[in-house]
Amino acid sequence: MNGDQLHGRWREVKGIVLENWGRVVHDPWMRIAGRRERLLGRLEASLASSRQLADTSFARSHAAARGRSGAAPSR
Repeated sequence: MNGDQLHGRWREVKGIVLENWGRVVHDPWMRIAGRRERLLGRLEASLASSRQLADTSFARSHAAARGRSGAAPSR
């Protein structure tokens, strides 16, 4: 889990807490803000894992292409 994923999960938890507190105090705007925060947290965590997957996939394919071409690794 990288920093972006961790931050996304933290935002999601913060949103859940905010939404539940809005339920307790009967504040619909706070509940909406909590839902928004939770959604943004999920999105951020998902994008971070997609970005990490893309980076590792690119690195593997780049390394494989280098191996096939016989080129010396660049420094």
